[in-house]
Amino acid sequence: MVNITYQDKVYRCRKGESVLDAVLRQGVNLQFSCRNGVCQVCLQRAVKGDIPKRSQKGLKEKLRARGYFMPCVCRPRSDMEFESPVADDMYFTATVAAKERLSQHIYRIVLEPSLALDYHAGQFINLKRPDGTSRSYSLASVAGEDYYLELHVQRLPNGVMSNWLIDALEVGSEIEMQGPNGNCYYQPASIDQNLLLIATGSGLAPLVGILRMALAAGHSGQIYLYHGSRLAQGLYLVNSLYELSRQHANFHYLPCVSGAADSEQYHHGRADDVAFAQHESLAGWCVHLAGNPDMVESAAARAAKAGADTGLIFADAFVVKELRAAPRHAVGITPAEPGRREFPPDGEMWAALDEGALMNRILTDFYDEVFDDPLFAPYFTSVTRHRVIGKVYSFMKQIFTGERVYFGDRPRNSHHWMVIPDEVFDYRESLMAKWLRHHGLDEHLVQRWLAIEESFRTDIVKAKPFGRMVDGIAQPVEGFGHAVLEIGAVCDSCSHVLEPGEEVRYHLRLGHIYCNACGGV
Repeated sequence: MVNITYQDKVYRCRKGESVLDAVLRQGVNLQFSCRNGVCQVCLQRAVKGDIPKRSQKGLKEKLRARGYFMPCVCRPRSDMEFESPVADDMYFTATVAAKERLSQHIYRIVLEPSLALDYHAGQFINLKRPDGTSRSYSLASVAGEDYYLELHVQRLPNGVMSNWLIDALEVGSEIEMQGPNGNCYYQPASIDQNLLLIATGSGLAPLVGILRMALAAGHSGQIYLYHGSRLAQGLYLVNSLYELSRQHANFHYLPCVSGAADSEQYHHGRADDVAFAQHESLAGWCVHLAGNPDMVESAAARAAKAGADTGLIFADAFVVKELRAAPRHAVGITPAEPGRREFPPDGEMWAALDEGALMNRILTDFYDEVFDDPLFAPYFTSVTRHRVIGKVYSFMKQIFTGERVYFGDRPRNSHHWMVIPDEVFDYRESLMAKWLRHHGLDEHLVQRWLAIEESFRTDIVKAKPFGRMVDGIAQPVEGFGHAVLEIGAVCDSCSHVLEPGEEVRYHLRLGHIYCNACGGV
């Protein structure tokens, strides 16, 4: 026997036994799928030990060089240690076969992948631009029926990825993709089970795929599809869905408009409100939800309250779904605790920033533009430009030098009340990159700076506010609290220096700290 280590646990691998069989036998479920003799999902990455050549047969040279192997055919002859794959390594190319406008803001993009893809309609794939920006898009196509992959892309204000896909990506060009991912696909308990599908905007894409897959499988239960938009112009595929409802007696299509509607063919109201008004009991139903995150979260709770089994409520909210790529330049990021990152000092970066003098000019120019941008105005209603520049300067100086000069909240707590979508985060990153380059910072240092900021994305991007974390406990979003400082700080009202161990009053939403002398008054 040999030892194989995965996620810090050691497993015994019998002679002639594959790595996959060994870990499955001992209770670990590695998700895998083998296609054309090459595993695309079960690939693992060896970090120690010899890799049998047979287990790398058919893999790209880049993957072989990085230690990837197929555990289903890997029969180790000596001890091995392996880890889950890095998502960024799992990308392959696809060719844009067609682009078509479906509505005022939604486009159909059709892709031909370079690898045979085994997927379920309703799952999502990740697309990546040449600069590393990536986003997730659900599949409207059906495997076995459609040769191409079909995506529905909605143009968003300041949409870094959506606007690029619609305006810049041309038919015939190549793009990197990864997937499939997700469990929001057709998987009923039986073919006579009733299905409830509710979508808003381009959330229709995965539900159209699920609908087509169900009909192709001969689903006999009732299928109700509610698609909502504020305006009628936001609906699409209306005629083709009505035609499907005429062809299949068990399929019912109900387009919904929550704003003013000039046609009786639309139901008035939000799609989820219309749906739950018509289906008060969902016991035994299978429910699929996709689109606006608030709608999806609310509808999932309402479906469970109406009697749907929570194990049969599948949600695909349009928030961050992709497997985040590792930073393009390693910065030695090691998570220490939720909301906290530790970085090694970066002497090269600090020297390039003229020991802080250049960083001050960069931040001044950057925040001059940010404060004048109406998109960011709601986030800076209670703080001055000078105060923000000072805090960010101290925070970044501490990262680059290792000196304990920053006494404010970590990013998770300082942004806890702000509803910040990925598009706003991306837009901010693009402005920061512009000013870093404007001031002559070398490109590898620009990418290193952006990689640090990217590491805080999951602490900042969210669909709704959450409470500050104090001693590991989430606090209410509004009101005031009291805490004992573990590190020094400065009163946000009178600028009095606060020492570790002092008790302070703080605003739960804004995170502002006030000393006992002024109390924030």
